[in-house]
Amino acid sequence: MDLKRLKGIRVGVSLLFLGVFGFLFLDVGNIVPPALTNVLVSLQIVPALTKSIVSVGIWSGGAAVVLLLTLAFGRVYCSSICPLGTLQDVVIRFAQKWNRRRRFRFTPPRYVLHYALLGLALALFLAGSLVLLNLLEPFSNFGRMIQGIVRPVVVGANNGIAEVTGWFGFYGLYRIPFRPIDPVIVAMPVLFLGLLAYLSYNHGRLFCNLLCPAGALLGLVSRVSLFRIVVDKSTCMECGLCERVCKAGCIDSDNMKIEFSACVSCFNCIKACPTIGLKYEGLFGKRSGSIVPGADEGRRRIILGSLAPIALLAGTSIDSVSKGPVRKREEHPVTPPGSQSILHFSGHCTACHLCVSQCPTQVLSPSFLDYGIGGIFQPRMDYHASYCNYDCNICGTVCPTGAILAVPLADKRLIQMGKAQFVKDDCIVITKKTDCGACSEHCPTKAVYMIPHEKLFLPEVNNDICVGCGACEHSCPTKPRKAIYVESNPLHLKAQKPQIKKLEQPTEKATDFPF
Repeated sequence: MDLKRLKGIRVGVSLLFLGVFGFLFLDVGNIVPPALTNVLVSLQIVPALTKSIVSVGIWSGGAAVVLLLTLAFGRVYCSSICPLGTLQDVVIRFAQKWNRRRRFRFTPPRYVLHYALLGLALALFLAGSLVLLNLLEPFSNFGRMIQGIVRPVVVGANNGIAEVTGWFGFYGLYRIPFRPIDPVIVAMPVLFLGLLAYLSYNHGRLFCNLLCPAGALLGLVSRVSLFRIVVDKSTCMECGLCERVCKAGCIDSDNMKIEFSACVSCFNCIKACPTIGLKYEGLFGKRSGSIVPGADEGRRRIILGSLAPIALLAGTSIDSVSKGPVRKREEHPVTPPGSQSILHFSGHCTACHLCVSQCPTQVLSPSFLDYGIGGIFQPRMDYHASYCNYDCNICGTVCPTGAILAVPLADKRLIQMGKAQFVKDDCIVITKKTDCGACSEHCPTKAVYMIPHEKLFLPEVNNDICVGCGACEHSCPTKPRKAIYVESNPLHLKAQKPQIKKLEQPTEKATDFPF
């Protein structure tokens, strides 16, 4: 095979994955089946490995595919499968168009810092905190950028077009619920996009080789890749073109060496080479001057030793939160059905916001520090914006990390995420002396029902059958605070099945018509 074709193939595959994953986060009509979403997202290495710890399934297979590809050919994930990597390539391409004299040059990889961040992220993960993964994991950051920046524009445009076409009697488009924009939630992906664009524009794939945990992990695996790009000294003209186009800065043309563990397999070098000075070669063959630096065991021990106290402190703080007194409802978010508990959810969610984009009722909302610094950006149930559909379990079927587990619909209907709390003095039946009953009308299990109160009817709650879906809180008209709200269960419970009362049949049948 002509190796110069590899770049064209890589570009096509990269754009395909970028478009597919972008559409997953913009799938406002839930067109993509959850099964297909699972297959696609399983190829994202960090979420797949995180979910494989919870359960073995398609996620384990996806992680195995990526690791095997890396073991065979190097970091092809970084160049072709990772949507954030392709987004960086778009910026790099724009930078080259803007400044045609722009050239890359060899930069010794910062292995110590990169692997130290990976070790710190792993230590915090084992201690129960995903704060570093939430901040640096590529797929999650891509999801937050699409969800926070692009999706509001798409939804706004759709609703505007639907409004205009409705004037002419065309109703093929329908309005999509528009979530109020939280400036803080939007500002974070905007800042990250700005940082990513700056690094890509000026330093190529520096993010991948300095900050990205997936890049560090796959860089370690690629050290023993079976096939790698090497310099063929017999045909190399020492023109330096390969170094000038290497966006990872891993080619030292002066010494005819390649830092393959930093290579993102973009194949720019092979395409630019005027001869056949670069080639793929087996690990156990002659390497033609390629280098694979060995690990510094002493340095590794120092890094791991420095992480131990941090992990211990993180574990202590998380444990104290989980065993401490129950916090106020404002500080204690309700987690989605299938997340089992706040501790499980916060310890596995990388805040990719795929569940947010797929939720039909848009009750799942990005948060900032609702779970503390360790759970930054993780979503919560926002019952002021909407409610959890009693007959929906989509969030568990699309979650790529195992933070929300897939449960059958029959079991999901009995998951008690929280319990409804009724504040009598805030209810308009008391304050305005008028009937309401909105909470009872919208309750899917009839855990909220009406009882006589003076000459009116007042809500009452049966928390044995309440599932904490938030339909009552969302429909409650009282302002500024709701007269009924859902108080989170830190550990999800099982609600009792609601009793279905049969209609009473008349005891006597009329023998003749009454007229």
